Amino acid sequence: MALNNNSRVPAPRAPQEPPPPPQGGSTALASALGFVAAAGIAGVIAWASGCHGDAPPGASVDRPSRSNSLPAPPPAKTATAKTQPRAGSAPSTAVAEAPDAGAAEPAAPAVEEKPYTGPLLGALAVQTPVYPKMEFGKKRLGYIRLGGKVPVDPAPVKNGDCPAGWYRLLDGGYVCGKYATPDLTNPQVRLGITAPNLDDVLPYKYAYNTGHGTPLYRSVPSKEEMLRYEPYLEAAKKAKKKKKSEEAEEEGDEKPSAKEQDAQDATAVAAAATSAAPASTASTASTEGAAAQPAAMEQPALAIDPMADAGIAPEEPPKPWWQQIEPGKPINVTLAELEKDADGTVAKRMVKGFFVAVDKTFGWNGRLWYKTTAGLVAPSDRMYIVKPPTSSGLDFPEGAKQIGFITSTKSSKFELDAEMKNVKVVGPLARFAAFGLTGETATVKSVVYRKTTEGWWMKGADGTFTEPGPQPKDLAPGEKWIDVNLTRRTLVAIEGDKPVFATLVSPGRKSTNKAKDHSTIQGTFRIREKHIAVTMDGDGTVAGDLPYSIEDVPYVAYFEGSYALHGAFWHNNFGREMSHGCVNLSPLDAKKVFFWAEPKLPRGWHAVWSTPENRGTLVVVHE
Repeated sequence: MALNNNSRVPAPRAPQEPPPPPQGGSTALASALGFVAAAGIAGVIAWASGCHGDAPPGASVDRPSRSNSLPAPPPAKTATAKTQPRAGSAPSTAVAEAPDAGAAEPAAPAVEEKPYTGPLLGALAVQTPVYPKMEFGKKRLGYIRLGGKVPVDPAPVKNGDCPAGWYRLLDGGYVCGKYATPDLTNPQVRLGITAPNLDDVLPYKYAYNTGHGTPLYRSVPSKEEMLRYEPYLEAAKKAKKKKKSEEAEEEGDEKPSAKEQDAQDATAVAAAATSAAPASTASTASTEGAAAQPAAMEQPALAIDPMADAGIAPEEPPKPWWQQIEPGKPINVTLAELEKDADGTVAKRMVKGFFVAVDKTFGWNGRLWYKTTAGLVAPSDRMYIVKPPTSSGLDFPEGAKQIGFITSTKSSKFELDAEMKNVKVVGPLARFAAFGLTGETATVKSVVYRKTTEGWWMKGADGTFTEPGPQPKDLAPGEKWIDVNLTRRTLVAIEGDKPVFATLVSPGRKSTNKAKDHSTIQGTFRIREKHIAVTMDGDGTVAGDLPYSIEDVPYVAYFEGSYALHGAFWHNNFGREMSHGCVNLSPLDAKKVFFWAEPKLPRGWHAVWSTPENRGTLVVVHE
């Protein structure tokens, strides 16, 4: 649903109790069908949020690339252990702490432990729940995605709640054997959702839907089903054939001579004279050069004529919304209406602008398809893979009091003379450039400049800078916290009173129209839960607004209701208001903050909830 400050924002729904895995049948086909049936639940478990932006910045032809390797345990602690990556994170994503000034000698290099090679537990449900005790309940620690693998004690403990036995995870929590197995050759595990690629910019490849009405199939369709559910395919085929015929006529056909034309005319007259078909059936002749059909083939048309004369016309079913679109007229459709076409073949239809997360790419019936992480099948020729933005923030440089960011599309470095009266350009600056600031300012001819730690000056109007608010009252010594400044549109990651990382963000769009106001909530919160990826969708807030759906939004950290910090790959306007209320970060920055912030994500888990023992990081949002 859309976020605005005129209504309560519902908290995301907790994952429902997963269904038991299919019993019997060990063939790949049976497992695939079981996977599709289980994956269909993903739509029910989707998390409502109002985070959406503009169309993606561009396309690429990259095919999905995945890594199934289990993240290594955290490195051994050193003198700077508080800045080391947490378990389950990629070491390159941890926020680094600036080195202490005047250190006598460099710290010893971190010694990483060897990758885990012990027993693993494979998840059999779309969201396999992890419980704090060996009993079912509403309280959960997190979940593992279908096909995910986690370190485990392989000896199950049976009780009344779980006759299949509880498995103790080495990183904490218990999983019932009804929803998981130590047998990694199990087809449900092998054919599960491919593990997210934590080494890439995004955990998955994402495809943008380019047309209204594109179907999401439950499984690969036959050729007949394709033509039935995608009538535009036949229309496009005919248009292509007609265009090809016209081009051939223009390039190679010669005008017949007068004698040849007379012979053709005579043949046509003779054919018309011997035909038993009435004039009304002439329209059934082919327009693509085929010979006229014999009269016997046209008799069914004669039987309809008396009905037409009597005023009775065959009824045609009403066209669906996506076939009634007229240029210039708004489209009024909701998420619920997109599922009206659902049947045994089609799960739902999409509007232009929907995104799906691509699990696998494959060919079928002369066409390329995407299998989504929700277990559905989408035609790739109606979509394109987006190229994510790669801008990133900056670790705080030594001596910097602030971080400056360039948000203008064209900017320069400046130099001021000794008297601070004249300026000159000393070099160009790219958009999203980040650098340390000393806190010193100068005003020359009413223009404000800010001095960088590198010695040159930034024109204040060309960008923004970090300005955290006061430290939270209940912060423990050295505890991590996150400052989000809605005015500056910046985020700062801080440990105690020491800022360690800063970046640009895109908060919610404000509006004087209450229905369109998506301001980001303000206050002090703690991260409640984190998901490597989770679906966000909602309907438009005013008439004519299209619904939106972004499958598997990356690196999501919910801090209040449906408000979250998360990565955004569909726009590249960080430093400007863009969202439906969430705090958008570039994918690289979202990943960095995700693995730096608490609660830590255990190895192989897809999501984790905070607990008194694994508390979430404080988030302060202010203007």
